[in-house]
Amino acid sequence: MPNTIGSKIVGELKELLQIALYIYVCLGALLLYTASIAGASSVEFAHLGYAAVKALVLAKFVLLGHWLHLGESRGTGRLIYSVIVQALALWILLILLSLLEQFIDGLVHGYSIAAAVSELRRNTLGRILAQSLILLLVLLPYVALRQLSAILGPGKLKQIFFRETP
Repeated sequence: MPNTIGSKIVGELKELLQIALYIYVCLGALLLYTASIAGASSVEFAHLGYAAVKALVLAKFVLLGHWLHLGESRGTGRLIYSVIVQALALWILLILLSLLEQFIDGLVHGYSIAAAVSELRRNTLGRILAQSLILLLVLLPYVALRQLSAILGPGKLKQIFFRETP
């Protein structure tokens, strides 16, 4: 495919959807796990819909982090350190942008600035730490596979995972 604007848009959209699917599967699994602990017999579709929207938003934030080259190393040092640094950089970006998103959401829904800030403060520190830690744990394998794919070259990681083994 020629390197046109259309092909770049399709490529970016494909990457966005792949990242969103990965995050959605992780969030969906957590919803099911949480429901099983709480003794619920099922997870409401509204929760799964919210997880899908949240996954798309987080995927867009991750792409923004890639466009900004957050945490990317210059190819020196150990891969594990590079993975940790980039995952931490993306994690901080996601936390900041998610807080900003919640703040703007409060303003859009008619809250005053003080009420929007109050709504952000309403979340307990424990809840925020738990959610952000889970987000970091989701980012680590994603970043590791992305960096490994970059080292191996275009299509090599996909070939390794999806070829038939003898």
